[in-house]
Amino acid sequence: MSPTERFRNSLLDRSEFTITYELVPGQGSGGKQIDRLLDFAVRARDDGRIKALSITDNAGGHPALAPVAIGSDVQKIGIEPLIHFSLKDKNRNQVKSHIFLYQRQRFHSLLVLGGDYPKSGYYGQAKPVFDLDSIQTLRMMRDMEEGRDLSPAHDRPAEFPPCHFLRGCVVSPFKATEAEQVWQYARLLRKIRAGASFIVTQLGYDMCKFEELIRFLRQEEITVPVLANVFIPSLSVARLMARGGVPGIVFPGPLVRAMEQEAAAGDRKARLVRAGRMIAVLRGLGYDGVHIGGNCLDFDDIRFVMDLAEEIGDSWQQFRDRIHFPAAPSWYLYGRPTGTACATAPQPLAPGRRQGGLPLHRLVHNLLFSRKTLTGRLFGRLCLRLSATRGRGLLRLVERVSKEILFSCRMCGDCTLAESTYLCPQSGCPKKLTNGPCGGSRNMACEVHPDRRCFWVRVYDRLDPATTIHDLGYGPVLPPKDWALDQGSSWFNYFSGRDHTTKTRDFLK
Repeated sequence: MSPTERFRNSLLDRSEFTITYELVPGQGSGGKQIDRLLDFAVRARDDGRIKALSITDNAGGHPALAPVAIGSDVQKIGIEPLIHFSLKDKNRNQVKSHIFLYQRQRFHSLLVLGGDYPKSGYYGQAKPVFDLDSIQTLRMMRDMEEGRDLSPAHDRPAEFPPCHFLRGCVVSPFKATEAEQVWQYARLLRKIRAGASFIVTQLGYDMCKFEELIRFLRQEEITVPVLANVFIPSLSVARLMARGGVPGIVFPGPLVRAMEQEAAAGDRKARLVRAGRMIAVLRGLGYDGVHIGGNCLDFDDIRFVMDLAEEIGDSWQQFRDRIHFPAAPSWYLYGRPTGTACATAPQPLAPGRRQGGLPLHRLVHNLLFSRKTLTGRLFGRLCLRLSATRGRGLLRLVERVSKEILFSCRMCGDCTLAESTYLCPQSGCPKKLTNGPCGGSRNMACEVHPDRRCFWVRVYDRLDPATTIHDLGYGPVLPPKDWALDQGSSWFNYFSGRDHTTKTRDFLK
């Protein structure tokens, strides 16, 4: 059986517990660090319990050895490489090019994620791309698997062989606030609709949060395999995460203090024991497997962790409270736990707390841009007529001035204000995401600008108060933006049928 088949069969066989481990390439094409990674791969293959080695793609936004390099070596060793497919550095053409590359290299497993915002590099800050989000990329992969290639004008058969991949996605059940957590679950529903075939969680240590994700998936009757992230940090990394030094991580203070006490006592095995117990508990909670990671670890450490988890087996419940480290304060989908006992009753949501000028914006939009109203039809005719004459420049000028004052408009030519509560993602979100947030926010603060509220938290605060996770997760999803429209009039593009509104209804079914 090939490594790919072993990994795939392990994921799909609910009686088997799937284990993956994360390798993090550094800078440079070789050296002792690479040698250690490959030695780990050899020993993991011989042990047999780790079914895939995931390989990060410029983790933390820093440049590193491309995952295809380590992936090729891991593949030759005889274990399945799970390639992180990060979108921060790729436009859609590069995404497709990499898919062809991975198909050529016979890589079959990809973990699709947006990625951390690029950090400073050669001569300063690297330019972020984020041309596609993870939902759009998963849909693109599904189209390629089905033998379709979407041209700008129509859906046509692809001129290349279908591309088949195990497509993973990520979710964080550990967000501290309602808006952030609800968006995580809503985006997970969208990712599954787009074609995700397995799920990996963000790292966390709150067992009630882990349990909530399993309960949510069962409630939604979702049977996609889900792997829990078991991260084994050193004390220095734990402190860094607790300070907010890693995007999107909510690291509990009580765990840092416990690790400080362990370090003071000289207990070097404590973090490994905790990880082994954590794996046993997560298996007992219903997870299909675990995704192990950490720093300053070798294969002997991971073997110890896996052995301990197996030894605990069905006795996992006696260890649950010992490895439960919530990050307070935190919002829970099913209610705040009582001590270490998780609540089970779904909580009412409270979006729409700060609607501001939203009602007025909707009124004006319906008057001018609804084809059902007389004023909308008249305004549409005016825009089309001006665009067919020398008035095109005047139309752009009026739109630019008015929307820049009201919405900080960037004149992308394909306006999505109506889909984001009349806040502009092109100016308000550093990653310019149009289908909900990334996972990088922390306590409602933006990953890139911690002094600002996350753009999509602001959107949540302006939603209709009756909005549910279903509304967000099963509602329309925007297709990729057509950048040929950039700096043109979105009013003309809307009324002439060139913008996203003609494509959205069919994008994600």
